[in-house]
Amino acid sequence: MKHDKGKRLPRFLLEHCNSVGQVLDLSDDLMHYASRVLRLREGEALRVWNGKGCEYHATVHYVSKKLAQIHVGEQLALRNTELNRPLHVLQALPEGDKMDWVLEKCTELGVAGFHPVQAQRSVVKLDGERATKRQAHWERVVLAASLQSERGQLAMVEPVRSLSDALGHLAQTWPRAQVLWFTPQAEQSLRNWTPNATPGEPLIICVGPEGGWSSDETDTATRLGALPLNFSQRVLRTETFAVACTAQLTALLNLEAH
Repeated sequence: MKHDKGKRLPRFLLEHCNSVGQVLDLSDDLMHYASRVLRLREGEALRVWNGKGCEYHATVHYVSKKLAQIHVGEQLALRNTELNRPLHVLQALPEGDKMDWVLEKCTELGVAGFHPVQAQRSVVKLDGERATKRQAHWERVVLAASLQSERGQLAMVEPVRSLSDALGHLAQTWPRAQVLWFTPQAEQSLRNWTPNATPGEPLIICVGPEGGWSSDETDTATRLGALPLNFSQRVLRTETFAVACTAQLTALLNLEAH
C-alpha cells in the first residue's frame, strides 16, 4: 500500500527485528494498538525499530482476528539522535509520579540509562513485587518517550537498588565512568569542573531525594569515587534537577549530535 511521504509513519519497537525480509508476530497489545488505536489497514506502512540503532520500513498484515504480522522491508537511514557521550541518571526515589517526569524528559534529552536508588530520605519505599511492577511501568514510560523523540537507542531502566549497590554496579559495569555527586555542601561547582573524557564511558548524574542526600550517603559516594559538585545557588526540586543538569551538561560539553 502506498503511503503519504509527507506523513510521519507510526513507529513500533520490535527488539528481535534485525534483517530485511523478516515476518514478525505482533503481541496482543501491539495488535490492539495497530488495529484499534492507530486503525492501520491491511498492508499499511509503518516503521519498525529494534531499540539498538536499526530501523526498517515495514507493512502490517492481519492473518486473523487474533493475529497480526509485520513484514520487514528495507532498512532505513536512522538519524543520529544520541549524545556523543552517554549520560546516566542515578535518581533517588521521589514522591508520587515525579519519577515518570524525570524518565520522560531525560529520555527526550538523550539520557542512556536510569538507576533508581532507595535513599535514606526517600519518602517512597519500594521493594519486592512493588519495585518490580514500578520498574515495568517506568520502562513503558521510557519506551513511549523514546518512540516520540525518535531515539536510536532505547534507554535502560535498572532495578531499584540501595545507594551502595547502585554505585557498586556502576563501578563494575563502567570502571572509568565519572560519577558526579551533586550536593549544596560541595565546594567545587559544575562551572569549574573539568571532565575526564574517557571514550565510551558515561557520565553519571547523582540526584538526591526531596530532603537531599544525608552526610552518610555523601561519605559513601565519595569513598567509592564520586566527585561532589555544587550545581547552582538556586534550590531545585528533585524532578527538575536531573532535567536541568542533563541539558546543562549537554550544552557545556557539546554532546548533542549534529
